[in-house]
Amino acid sequence: MNSFRLERKIENFDEINVKRINIIEKDGTLRMVISNKELQHSGRMDGQDFEKRERQAGLMFFNDLGDESGGLIYAAKKKEDGSIVSGMSITMDRYRDDQVLQILNSESIKNNKILSERGLIINDYPDLEGLTARNKAYAEAEKITDEKLRTEKLREITKLHGGKSLLFVGKTRGNSQGLFISDKSGQPKLMIYVDEKGQPKIQTMNDKGETRDFLVSETK
Repeated sequence: MNSFRLERKIENFDEINVKRINIIEKDGTLRMVISNKELQHSGRMDGQDFEKRERQAGLMFFNDLGDESGGLIYAAKKKEDGSIVSGMSITMDRYRDDQVLQILNSESIKNNKILSERGLIINDYPDLEGLTARNKAYAEAEKITDEKLRTEKLREITKLHGGKSLLFVGKTRGNSQGLFISDKSGQPKLMIYVDEKGQPKIQTMNDKGETRDFLVSETK
């Protein structure tokens, strides 16, 4: 019996120009997309691609099930008012949901003044229903014709099922640098930071949003 083995063909290139590259498994499962802005993958969850939407150029990762699980994007563009927005983001997603870990650099430049936010962000989601179920709930709520009822329903979905920001470490747009911690519902609780004037601060916040200075040390 004659037998043969299909040899993998390896080609070497010094340079190539390409708009998008898809990395797939043997069975066709998508695992990675490297793309420009125009052809960037719209996202995928529970076996369904999301509707085409604007996304930045970068690298998208997909797990063994074919669901999007994180990525790296970067962008910079000039707006009509002459300002420039720029940034880069590395994200890691929760199973069947959105990003729970993010390294972010976001900048806005106008009139030679720059506002920036740079740091590590940790988020969480209160249930395992996932992104698909949440998007479906939002879509149903958008069908409500009464504006007030529609707004209330959308807020209810966000409160019950939306992402909660738990921790931020880095520089805020208010030009403070520090550690900002929230409880599981996303309510800020503890802030340890140096403010825009260079003063170190430790603050706590109760459920009513009232802030208490735990320790204030002035520097001269």
